[in-house]
Amino acid sequence: SRDEHSTELTDMWMAAGVTPNWIQFEFDDVHKLHEMRVWNSNQLIEPFLGFGARDVTVEYSTDGEAWTVLEDIPEFAQADGTATYTANTVVALGGIAARYVKLTIESTWGGVAPQTGLSEVRFLHIPTRARQPEPASGASDLDPQLTLQWHPGREAAVHEVSLSTDEQAVVEGTAPIVAV
Repeated sequence: SRDEHSTELTDMWMAAGVTPNWIQFEFDDVHKLHEMRVWNSNQLIEPFLGFGARDVTVEYSTDGEAWTVLEDIPEFAQADGTATYTANTVVALGGIAARYVKLTIESTWGGVAPQTGLSEVRFLHIPTRARQPEPASGASDLDPQLTLQWHPGREAAVHEVSLSTDEQAVVEGTAPIVAV
C-alpha cells in the first residue's frame, strides 16, 4: 500500500456540524507517542468547499480527566481531493505519555459550513515495552533448549520474564521472575 486515501465520504470521519467539532482517540494503554500523521478530509469537492481541518487544538491525557494542550501544532494541510492523496500533516508529539488524544477543529479550509472531517489519523509510538516474543506466547511442544528472544523496549534497562507451566500464575504475576 502507498498509504493513499479514498475520496469516498463513507471512508472518512465527518462531524455532524455542531460546533465545536472534535474527535477523541483512546489507546489500549498509556503509550509514549512519537508523532501523529494526518490525512485531512479528502472528498472530490474538498478543493472547492474545504471541509478539512485547518487550525486544530490537540490535547492529551493519561486518564481522560486531566488534559494538557500540546503547543506548536502546525496548520493541517488541505487535501487535494484525489485518490492518490497521502498524509500531508505530521505533528511531532515528542514522547508525550498519553492514553487519550483529542483534536478540536477550530477552523476549516472552507470556513463556511459548520461541518468538518478527517480521512485518517495515525499515531506512532515509541516502543517502551518488550514485544514480538519468539517463540510466540502460547506456543507448545517446543525444544527445551531453545533460546528466548524478543524486541526490547527502547528505554528498558532490564526485562522481567515469567516462566511457568501454570498460565494463571503468569497472568497474576505470581510465577517466578527472571530479570534479563
